[in-house]
Amino acid sequence: MSTAAVDRILLQAVGHYEAGRVEQAGALCAGLLEKHPDHLPALHLSAIIAFVSDRVADGVTLLGRVFGLDPDHAPALVTLGDALAVKGEHDGAVAAFGRALLRRPHDASLYNKLGIALCELSRLAEAEAAYRRAIELDPQRRGVWLNLGNVLVDMGQIEEAIAAYRRALEADPDDVGLLRNLGAALYRRGLLEDALLHYRRATELAPDHAPALRLLGLVLHEAGHLREAVEVYRRTIARDDVDYVIASNLGACLCELGAFDEAIAACERALALRSDHAPAHTNLGIIFEKQNRVEAAVAAHRRAVAADPAYAKGHANLAVALRNAGEIDEALAVSHRSVALDPAQPLAQYNHAHFLLLNGDFAAGFEAYRWRRKCKTHCEGDPVFSEPEWLGEPLAGRTLLLFAEFGLGDALQFVRYLPMVGTMGGKIILQVQPALAALLRTMTDATVIARGEPLPPFDLQLPLMSLPLVFGTTLDTIPAEVPYLQPDPAKLARWRSALDGVTALKVGVVWAGNPRHKGDHQRSLPAEAVLPRLVTPGVQLYSLQKEPRPSDVPVLSALGADIVDLAPALGDFADTAAAVAALDLVIAVDTSVAHLAGALGRPVWMLLPYALDWRWLRDREDSPWYPTMRLYRQEKPQAWDGVLTRVSAELARLGEERQLIKRG
Repeated sequence: MSTAAVDRILLQAVGHYEAGRVEQAGALCAGLLEKHPDHLPALHLSAIIAFVSDRVADGVTLLGRVFGLDPDHAPALVTLGDALAVKGEHDGAVAAFGRALLRRPHDASLYNKLGIALCELSRLAEAEAAYRRAIELDPQRRGVWLNLGNVLVDMGQIEEAIAAYRRALEADPDDVGLLRNLGAALYRRGLLEDALLHYRRATELAPDHAPALRLLGLVLHEAGHLREAVEVYRRTIARDDVDYVIASNLGACLCELGAFDEAIAACERALALRSDHAPAHTNLGIIFEKQNRVEAAVAAHRRAVAADPAYAKGHANLAVALRNAGEIDEALAVSHRSVALDPAQPLAQYNHAHFLLLNGDFAAGFEAYRWRRKCKTHCEGDPVFSEPEWLGEPLAGRTLLLFAEFGLGDALQFVRYLPMVGTMGGKIILQVQPALAALLRTMTDATVIARGEPLPPFDLQLPLMSLPLVFGTTLDTIPAEVPYLQPDPAKLARWRSALDGVTALKVGVVWAGNPRHKGDHQRSLPAEAVLPRLVTPGVQLYSLQKEPRPSDVPVLSALGADIVDLAPALGDFADTAAAVAALDLVIAVDTSVAHLAGALGRPVWMLLPYALDWRWLRDREDSPWYPTMRLYRQEKPQAWDGVLTRVSAELARLGEERQLIKRG
């Protein structure tokens, strides 16, 4: 048979193979090999046909004949590598591809195959090098950019992975899998909105693509697009009605929207599908907490950790529920378990700090309290600076920025440390909420800047609430000299003049805090529960409540002259400080006004939940932070009646004393 005839038959065989007609291709090769048993291309194609026809032993034999004729036959080495990779023998595949590259050093597809095999062996750096070599040879290969992105993700090089995925998208902008991978990388980088763009695009291209739809819902939820997340979760469940994870997440999302009945139904659906799905039990517990169903919440969280004893988030939530139920010792033990299971979980560490501090362990507590800066839900909206954090070393002429974080009360409590910082040398800039700026300018030589105003240059920075850690504060070393705040003398004189004719005990009252506070339902009270019980002979009540809630207005009106509303005259905290300083006593729930009164050194009675905020410690009627403060605690969770009975009785006693003084 002539060479031309042989070549023609081989081309026909290749054509059949590429068209999927494997049997015809095999028959032509067999006929050819009968007459030319050492024809390398025919032997090689026959080996390929054997492998794809699941005749592995025949394929191995045929490849053996090829290598007997040409030990470095590159196409056969590639086939061998492919066959070994399919069998899971990736070391052999890497060796085969490596040998083939000696003959075909400029074959981009071969470097890509090598990279895939190296990935299977977790030899990621070598795989990255193989993919980059393939790209050097052929920059337009979309699949290689995709593979490079995947290995970079596995190596934790997320920025570079994102760049690789974007390059792949240039070649194929409508690849759903690629859009998902890019979305996932952007999510890991914290770029949620950018990730959502790609997940949305993926679901537009493939509306029934369940994995893309599922991921879209999860990221929408985390990004706070709750209503859209609910819609996507429901679409996902409609396509996969046994997805208990999404049903549970739907419950969590509905809970955040306040749709508690629907949220419970979604979680119960998840548990009907998978009774031991711990997150669904946890989500139920969180819903019950928001409904103030304390015992039901604890029971749900216990079921979560029983279903999965290694579920760190379940233990963390159980600890919080136990605290709310008054089981403080068990809460601390469970919290220890949570952080032991997952030491890198910011919210669990933040909550653990509260338990440690509540129990007086300031050394470990303030160290763990640093995790608050990594909790998105707690530090969102707080200032973020790129300058180095101050660790307590001498400032040596440098400028330090101290800044407020969470609430107004937090800033008022921790500005007490400014004189201690002032001994370290250097200059201090204090950034606080605008409502506090005027008041704090009177207490310090620091440059006080209201948040939102331009900041002068500074070298170091630190949140105010990190100062106890820097100074190693213990229960015995709290800087508790009061007053450390002073009212504006002119404003104080005006208030004293306005109240000069009042001979009764002048008592300011605050019965509710910010309704957006996470624990507001535990610390705040309605006016009707508090004010009528404080009306007593010899006492004049003054409302320091800046923004009474709608339900409070009729109560204030009905009390008439028994309570004077000072709110219209209170612009900022400088005004409130002057008013408080002119009063004899402040009675308040756990709000910024209570901190203000304590910082001014004024008598203040605080009405406290059983165990909510760490700074009031446990089982004490006094506060080491504020010497003039007296704590009236619930004896058990939700039990306000006893607190109000004790306060009203004590106030009646003081009122009677004032009347005796007046008469005598």
